[in-house]
Amino acid sequence: MIALLLFWTTALSLQLTNAKNGAHQTVEEQRVWAKEGGRTALPCHLSPQKLESSSRLLYKGLTIRWVRHGGSSHKEHQLVLVVEPSGLKKQVLTMMHRATVWDNGFLSGNFSLQIEPLLLDDAGTYEAIVKYSSEVWYCKVKLGVVSVTANPPGPRVESEPVTLTCNSTHPKNPTQICWFRDLVPTSGRFCSPDQSLFISKTSKRDSGPWVCELVFADGEIASVTHNLEVLGFAEPSLPVVYTAAGSDAHLFCILNFNPTDYGISEVASHWRYMARGVQETRYTLHHGNKRHFILHLPVVGPDDAGQYICEIAIRGITITKNITLAVITVSPSIEGLVTEGSHLLLTCNLSFSTGNEHFQWKQIDAVSTNRSEASSGSVKVLNGNRTLELSRVSSNEAGTWECSVHGPDGKMGSAQYHLAIAGAQIASLPPIMTERIAFGLILFLLVLVVIILALTFLRRKMHPRNFPALDKIVTAASPGKGSKDGDQEQKVLQIE
Repeated sequence: MIALLLFWTTALSLQLTNAKNGAHQTVEEQRVWAKEGGRTALPCHLSPQKLESSSRLLYKGLTIRWVRHGGSSHKEHQLVLVVEPSGLKKQVLTMMHRATVWDNGFLSGNFSLQIEPLLLDDAGTYEAIVKYSSEVWYCKVKLGVVSVTANPPGPRVESEPVTLTCNSTHPKNPTQICWFRDLVPTSGRFCSPDQSLFISKTSKRDSGPWVCELVFADGEIASVTHNLEVLGFAEPSLPVVYTAAGSDAHLFCILNFNPTDYGISEVASHWRYMARGVQETRYTLHHGNKRHFILHLPVVGPDDAGQYICEIAIRGITITKNITLAVITVSPSIEGLVTEGSHLLLTCNLSFSTGNEHFQWKQIDAVSTNRSEASSGSVKVLNGNRTLELSRVSSNEAGTWECSVHGPDGKMGSAQYHLAIAGAQIASLPPIMTERIAFGLILFLLVLVVIILALTFLRRKMHPRNFPALDKIVTAASPGKGSKDGDQEQKVLQIE
């Protein structure tokens, strides 16, 4: 391998000398700055005029050689990559699987060298010799590498400090250093000593790209972007959760990143409930992974309203999030059944109010078949008010009423109330229910009549009627008896 590299280096030196002395030599010099660990392209293109006159000759003995001057090896020429006329590519060991040229760009005169990932030691001056037919094209590119290192490395937890340092391979120190966050200069809470940016207390807002721009005395400007990741709570976040009494509630506590993706396994979390300013209860946490921490309350009542605190400890640092549970209830001015013609007020109550809520009432389960009647006449909706006034209650207003709470982002929650009106229940039943009740009553009466008839028949069969007087008469009329006996029987009949 060493002998082969020496051979190629010697041959390349001779070819460079001949190329530079030749009449067809064309030189391009460019400056490229690239980020360490990223991807870069060292440009080498035929000019439009050269391409137009040589397009049919590009594949005649095409040879491409990329070499590097200087570098860690301190050699005059260090071979990087060779493309032979047969299409075979050869690479130096340090560039194996990192440097290449794209074959599909040859016909368009593109012989640029692609390097990925880029290392800090790749900085230096690169030269390309493109030879085809009797033509030679020569490119020269100066590659500079810039990088940003974070101390300590890895993602930060909110409130942790971090120092970002901007480095470059330029031989001179920069004369000016500028840090930008989303194309806006950093605020006064950050200080930038030398080539470093110190953030004393990171926050979730600091997550994202940071741009370091270095300006040198020779006019060179190098810039690099670093993506700073700060572990915190994801947005958007609802500070108030509205839930109807009797329903369930989910309080969400979600991180913007999953700590396990960065090798952070020590994550502890729990919920606390603050009732009347006193910490009373610690709830068991329910979550599916190390990013979602959800507290589920199966049945919510007025006593569950209040402030809940989600606490997550990451690497010994605890971050907290406060969520207020607002319970929605509907209270009527008349308890129980309401008689027709009554004056009724339905009030939508909130256990907590921000002052920005507005309310909307609607009948979602009208008992009357004509729903249009439920929204006319005596029904009055007070916009911006939590009270619904029914001046004279009618049967059309029986059913389920819903009070929905709306905020700047739309509907936040709702609660329902079932209005039952005395004296209107049977008349207000749906037609199908009326038919079923009538059929049931008729069937019951028929069965009752059949049972009575059956009982009467059985009773007569088991207990027949006897008339003794008729038996005496029959005996008296029988022939063959003496007068004495006949007189006695007549006396008996008379007595009886």
